[in-house]
Amino acid sequence: MMSLWVGAALLSAIALIFVFWPLVRYGKQQNGQSNEVVAERLDENVRLFREHMAELDVQLASGRIDQAQFEQLKLEQERALLEDEAEIRAAQQSRTLGAGFKTLGVIALLVVAVSWGLYQHLGSSADVEIRAAQELKQKLDNEDYMAGRNPDPVRAREMARLIEARLADNPDQLQYWFFLARIQMDLNDFGQAVNAYQQVLQRDTESAMVMAELAQAMFLRDGSKMNPAISDLVTKVLAVEPDNTMALGLAGIDAFGKKDYVEAIKYWERTVKLTGPDSAGSQALMAGIERAATLYFAEGGTEESLAAARSGRQLTINVSLAEGVDAKPDQIVFVYARAWQGAKMPLAIARVSVSELPKRVLLTEAMAMTPAMSLGSIDNVEVVARISQNGTATAEVGDWQGSFGPLDMRSLPADIGVKIDKKISQ
Repeated sequence: MMSLWVGAALLSAIALIFVFWPLVRYGKQQNGQSNEVVAERLDENVRLFREHMAELDVQLASGRIDQAQFEQLKLEQERALLEDEAEIRAAQQSRTLGAGFKTLGVIALLVVAVSWGLYQHLGSSADVEIRAAQELKQKLDNEDYMAGRNPDPVRAREMARLIEARLADNPDQLQYWFFLARIQMDLNDFGQAVNAYQQVLQRDTESAMVMAELAQAMFLRDGSKMNPAISDLVTKVLAVEPDNTMALGLAGIDAFGKKDYVEAIKYWERTVKLTGPDSAGSQALMAGIERAATLYFAEGGTEESLAAARSGRQLTINVSLAEGVDAKPDQIVFVYARAWQGAKMPLAIARVSVSELPKRVLLTEAMAMTPAMSLGSIDNVEVVARISQNGTATAEVGDWQGSFGPLDMRSLPADIGVKIDKKISQ
């Protein structure tokens, strides 16, 4: 902060030099010019005085005025000459005193004072101070980490104090509310963190990241307990960002608390998959998965039902072959589900042979070609069974196929049958 004021002072001094130096040079020139003008005016006044005195002598000699009148008029001319000289000298001295310097000096002081006041009101000195404190804190924290020490929390508290002071002057600075929330989380002051996150969310109502972090802060503030407000935030986050690991972890905790162990396992397994099994958080989650599975089996669940549930959404399709279809027993049959409207990429796909038909085929989320496009991402689907002439998944003229749809994945019928009965002609 001191460097800012030193720099401002140096710049002001340089600016004053640029302003006053030309004035000094101009003033010297003016003083030289003024001396010449004064001398000319004094000479002219003396000349006029002498002319007036000559006229008075003529008038006295011709008898138009007497001696007393002459003396009186002479005295008046002498007084006028002296008064004019005094006025000229006074004007010269006023200029010599440098009225321009005084005026400019007053203006300069006013500009500095007004600029300082405006900067205090509109400037960013507090932002500069916060930035400097942040850089110093980061440097010292890194030194502590390198030395195997925990960072001194006094630094975080000082940062919080500076940010709170800045927000008191300008409460609409979104980034400072978010920064303050993160600092309060580091200080384990979860109540203050919740308040800061709520301030952020008031100004950025659609941020899934902020909602997730707010939900976590509320969870920790309440002693690691879920409540409807937290559950609502988690639901909103996952609707926008299905892979938000913070929300997935809280969703698993919520499901575990409701004794929905299968859902808890699914949420936590997805989180582990996203963060990696070697991360610190994943170790705790895998322990939670084992605990949820144990409780699920204790309530009568089986390995088969858990495996089926872990696969997420699934479809069981009865695939059969219509009479008259020209197909060889060793040809490949592709059975897949795809979006009813939209991209035709399979959401889940399985392969069987013609010789196995009729056959019940199970499609699950695990059979997706890409994680982003699975049975869990689309509600309305179409199921297709196609005999490939050349063994490739791409449909070609001459292939036989059958289809069924649309199907609502949220309320599937008890029996889904697909009969292969149509030949692709174009």
